[in-house]
Amino acid sequence: MMNSEEHALKLGRFLSHRGPDAQGIQVWPDVTFVHTRLSVIDLSPAGKQPISNENGMVWSIFNGEIYNHQELRESLEARGHKFLGRSDAEIFPHLYEEFGLCFLEHLRGMFAIAIYDVRARRLTLARDRFGIKPLFYAPGNKRLVFASEIRALRQMPGVDDRIDVQALSDFTALLYIPAPETFFLGIRALQPGEILEAYFDEHEIKWETSFFYKWTISPDPTLSLGKAIDQANGLLDAATSRQLESDVPLGSLLSGGIDSSLISAAAQKVLGDRLRTFNVQFPDELYDETWAALAVAKHIGSNHQVLKMESGVGTWEQIIALLQHVGQPFADTSIFAANAVCQLMRKQVTVALSGDGGDEGFGGYNFYWQLERILSFQQIPSLFWKTFATFLFPLVHLGVMQRSFPHRMKFLADADDIAVIQSLFCWLSEEEHRSLIRDKRLLPVRRFFMPQWDHRLPSNSTRLEKISALATEVNVRLTLPNDFLFKVDMASMKEGLEIRVPMLDEELFAFGLSLPHSLKIEGRNCKKVLRGVAKRRLPFNVAQKPKMGFSIPIDKWVDSHFKVQLKEVLLSSASSLPEFLNPEVYVPMVEAFCGDRGLGNISRQGLYQRIIMLLALHLALDQNIH
Repeated sequence: MMNSEEHALKLGRFLSHRGPDAQGIQVWPDVTFVHTRLSVIDLSPAGKQPISNENGMVWSIFNGEIYNHQELRESLEARGHKFLGRSDAEIFPHLYEEFGLCFLEHLRGMFAIAIYDVRARRLTLARDRFGIKPLFYAPGNKRLVFASEIRALRQMPGVDDRIDVQALSDFTALLYIPAPETFFLGIRALQPGEILEAYFDEHEIKWETSFFYKWTISPDPTLSLGKAIDQANGLLDAATSRQLESDVPLGSLLSGGIDSSLISAAAQKVLGDRLRTFNVQFPDELYDETWAALAVAKHIGSNHQVLKMESGVGTWEQIIALLQHVGQPFADTSIFAANAVCQLMRKQVTVALSGDGGDEGFGGYNFYWQLERILSFQQIPSLFWKTFATFLFPLVHLGVMQRSFPHRMKFLADADDIAVIQSLFCWLSEEEHRSLIRDKRLLPVRRFFMPQWDHRLPSNSTRLEKISALATEVNVRLTLPNDFLFKVDMASMKEGLEIRVPMLDEELFAFGLSLPHSLKIEGRNCKKVLRGVAKRRLPFNVAQKPKMGFSIPIDKWVDSHFKVQLKEVLLSSASSLPEFLNPEVYVPMVEAFCGDRGLGNISRQGLYQRIIMLLALHLALDQNIH
């Protein structure tokens, strides 16, 4: 909400990379909507936004895709509503007019929506239940500004972009900032499944938030493996089929992993040899899965293309540009490889299917078997482990990863469930985090790992089943939207590429949440059910291969110039880092990384993550000051 067309157009220019095909604006006395369009469905002017109902009393703008828009449109037409085109964007004013905000519960897709009710002088913002699409807002007494990216909001006059020191502290432990907080005091993030309603009169704006959806963790202990595989197989086909509508070139990112391979196989059932699949060939063979992608492409009969990444993604200029683009501190290092992949994909297609979400829905992370090991470990009296870690481990010559084990043994021996979960989801231990942050009055990150959703477990559930359910909640509520999906959106929309995630289909994902712990892992093999589906549909060696993850070879991809620049910047007397962080803790990290040395029990990957955390924080502080 703002009364300046000039400011709105400026905001739109900062979002033009997200919507390079068209820009639309609508101005009222109190409100201005501006929208940048990436044309995907109905390329005609009828799909241009902002868009209204028949009498112009309800208007909307939205980012995303609604996969059941045709069924919703047919229902509205049966009630007498008229449409000008085929765009999914056109349904929102009519849905709101007919059902009020209850219509949000029936949307299947990814979305960030703004609706303005002219008569009621009410603005509504809403975000999809997973948080696939971001939505930020800056509230004030006399106006409310919102946008898909923080950078755009900071261009608006009057937005309070002072640093939120609590968010800064949380970032250093998590490597991302959880919604609703952002790095700035006056900017907030709408949470997944959340609504903001704003009402205004001549003097002020009043606003409130509520949730239209929260997930429930409800494992079904009666579900058999065979039945689960059958059901997942059918739901996967239906979910993927729903997400294939496009009036622009569409392809599938076939990385060679199980999730992207299953999505590609399901898409091929519908499109046949019209399906274009792509994989990116990395220069380092150790990290390259082209062999698996080619095997799957041949098996399913897709039109496959290998996109070669000729150089790394670790130059100083590339890393700085991407970290600054994000708009606030963010240190998931896989964003660099993700953006490089999106740059190559955008030269071929406008829409790409991805396997993101399969790990969250079906138990694809190592922490599930780690939980089993930790709980077994805690069956032995803690005094034994503390004595063992203190007196016997130091006598054994161990590598870096093993040297960290005594510290974990001492901590986990007495850890409660919340502390166990926190240790699996934080890059910094509680002790390291406390020593790094100068302000000791700030809240610890433990608060993020408390249960917030409804857990409907049988009364005789074991401790393992309960803590496994909590781990699933934390993964879906905290890490998925604030880290993984945020990363994918920033990396892809920077290039004007739309990423669709069939694994996050509402029905398919709800089924995944119904799986008991026993159907998530078997030994150290994760995603038990999806692996069962893969054995039916993919080459055997692909279905059986271990999860690699989306990582990059750090020391080979980060050039020597990067390390020189890094040390110069982070250890400069002009840096603002010492104002918030303890140099005695972070300076040794910088010197060890730039000197190609180890640091205590921190792995090389762990050291790299900490370095990118420091760099992202430095850039955010520097941008804020200058």
